[in-house]
Amino acid sequence: MFTLLNSKKTLLVEKNSTFIGRVFYIKNLEEVKRIVENLKKEDKKCTHIVYAYRLLNNQFNYSDDGEPKNTAGLPVYNIIEKNDLYFTMITVTRYFGGIKLGASGLVRAYSKCAVETVKNATIVELVKYTLVNLFIEYQNYKNLLNFLKQFKFKILKEEFTEKVKIYLYIETDGLEKLKKFLNSEILVVREEFLPFNPFS
Repeated sequence: MFTLLNSKKTLLVEKNSTFIGRVFYIKNLEEVKRIVENLKKEDKKCTHIVYAYRLLNNQFNYSDDGEPKNTAGLPVYNIIEKNDLYFTMITVTRYFGGIKLGASGLVRAYSKCAVETVKNATIVELVKYTLVNLFIEYQNYKNLLNFLKQFKFKILKEEFTEKVKIYLYIETDGLEKLKKFLNSEILVVREEFLPFNPFS
């Protein structure tokens, strides 16, 4: 599983029509709606704002935005699927140049723009992390930090009171080892997929 980061606009011209590709790392459907709304404001004079996205396996969709059915959104989605991308949204804005491309021409143009947009971004592996809340004695604090170095992790917050309270992300594969190391209960807050390494 992968996602895309650090994207740049991709510009493609086909028979006087201009296609602008963008990619976004998304976490939920609200972000999809907000991105489309923002593009409508940014690209006011465009003819179409085509997009496709996938969150997890059964959370995906695409829009032709007025282009002939399955000539725009579906080709863009196919690029997402082909590259095993998740939590990813690709948009392609079209400015019509006066020459019709035909169904096959549209498929080629939208596919090509999506491919180039992916190439212009950074493909990053997705890792399953668990967000946990734990309490430890002061004398165990340094040992815990040394133990965590073998995993992908990030401490989000620390509170030093009677004990040390730590709020951290740890790769899910290391959770059981962490429990054994601490020999105590850990409050698991949630699991989520995040880009590796999202904390560097």
